[in-house]
Amino acid sequence: MIEARAIIKDIAETKNKLEALGAVFDSDYAFKDVIFVPQKDRYDLNGGFLRARVYIKNNWPTKKVVLVKKQIKFKNVGKEDTIILRQEFDTEQQASDFVKKEFGSEFKRSFEYEREGWQYNLEGCRIFVEDIKGYKPSIEIETDTEDQINSLFEKIGVVEKIKTSIPEAMRQILTKKE
Repeated sequence: MIEARAIIKDIAETKNKLEALGAVFDSDYAFKDVIFVPQKDRYDLNGGFLRARVYIKNNWPTKKVVLVKKQIKFKNVGKEDTIILRQEFDTEQQASDFVKKEFGSEFKRSFEYEREGWQYNLEGCRIFVEDIKGYKPSIEIETDTEDQINSLFEKIGVVEKIKTSIPEAMRQILTKKE
């Protein structure tokens, strides 16, 4: 599965374009991402990260908090993720305690951000239109081929393809504010 993200001009306009292409609305969601960074001074979250996703609203079959450690490999278009760890918890505190116990010498809690989104399905693609607080409106497409992603980006009319992970982009934005 390949994932690619791009900046869009407007959320409502993009949702209308998707529906005009025949995309079917699946659900809306909201969550908070808590990012744990390596203890070392220099790091880049484009290679991977440890994240606790705290769901506020969704219809996915998960517990309230999902902790994921992943490695990322960027391609010409988009990226492929390798999930190293995926653990579900009932509370954010349980996830935090697990991180301290299992990864306390490696990672520390660093920052968090919230997002809300709308999921669509089209021709075997999962499409997420998102409003990430503190960032620009964006769209993420999950599918099997780069050609499908390029075709949809062209039909939707994206502003800019993103070549960085959202945790790394948000780290850069949030550290500039400090």
